[in-house]
Amino acid sequence: MKLAQLAELVGGKLIGRSDREINGVSQVDLVRPDEVTFIADRKYLSLLEGKDPAAVLVGEQIEQISCPQVIVADPYMAALQLAGEFAPHECPPPGIDKTAVVHQTATIHETATVSALCVVEAGASVGAHTVLMPQVYVGPDAGIGEGCTLHPGTRIGERCVLGDRVTCHHNVSIGSDGFGYAQIDGAHVPIPQRGIVVVEDDVDIGAGSCVDRATFGRTIIGAGTKIDNLVQVAHNCIIGKRCLLVSQVGLAGSVTIGDDSIMAARAAAVPHARIGKKCIVGAMAAVRKDLPDGSIVGGVPAKDHMAWKREIVALDKLPQALKDLRRLSRRVEELEKGRDEGG
Repeated sequence: MKLAQLAELVGGKLIGRSDREINGVSQVDLVRPDEVTFIADRKYLSLLEGKDPAAVLVGEQIEQISCPQVIVADPYMAALQLAGEFAPHECPPPGIDKTAVVHQTATIHETATVSALCVVEAGASVGAHTVLMPQVYVGPDAGIGEGCTLHPGTRIGERCVLGDRVTCHHNVSIGSDGFGYAQIDGAHVPIPQRGIVVVEDDVDIGAGSCVDRATFGRTIIGAGTKIDNLVQVAHNCIIGKRCLLVSQVGLAGSVTIGDDSIMAARAAAVPHARIGKKCIVGAMAAVRKDLPDGSIVGGVPAKDHMAWKREIVALDKLPQALKDLRRLSRRVEELEKGRDEGG
């Protein structure tokens, strides 16, 4: 692609040579001479030193950049658009691969794709334009909506339901048994898990994440929610709409999270905790009690983020404070000893 074509594609204004050949898009510190990169913040200009990119996407002209520049409204979004052009996502064609096992009572839309070594059990349904990549398992009576993409190794348990435009990345488990046991005569006896999982529209679930079926009723992932890799959502949890669960978040059974809330990496919540709407739970925080709407918390146990920050600052000063305390204690002992001797 010529640079002039690229500028037209992203709706940008080109400054510099228009005939340079572009073969890709890259981050600024790894960009090659035949690639375009972007600068969304001037603080990253130093990363261009020693580099010779074919062009740089910028929000405004930057005098320090000697190569051609393409001025766009949003350099980052323009770069993402170009990434799709240079590395398009190619879906396999519709149809059922000859190595797939599809039960005769399953319903597969004619525009859906069932790839090699997939298994679709009795009574299951797969909607229009949905793609099952190789080695996907769809259990009995499970329902998958339209426009979904299930990557290799994904498992959808029996009777679980996925809405439209759901993406499950590699090795996602939807509908495994919840971790429920009763202690009877000193033994841990499994409690039957007979509920389902409902994943609403436009949900993305990252690789290796698990969403357990409810003991009774439904575990629910709300529309528009995005789940990162290696996240655990236990039985009977209810996740609101447009939530973000970042890598390694762990939710115990029956946790409720309100709409538009965020749980940062490795955050956790105890059973039955209720997290309100538009809350932010910081990385590695542990929620042990209910949080009202709009809460921003951090630490273990989770508390108001400003109080937690003050604790962190105080902890940094603790070694010196202990030294000062020992020094003052010795001084007090010396003064008391002198007073006693002066008697």
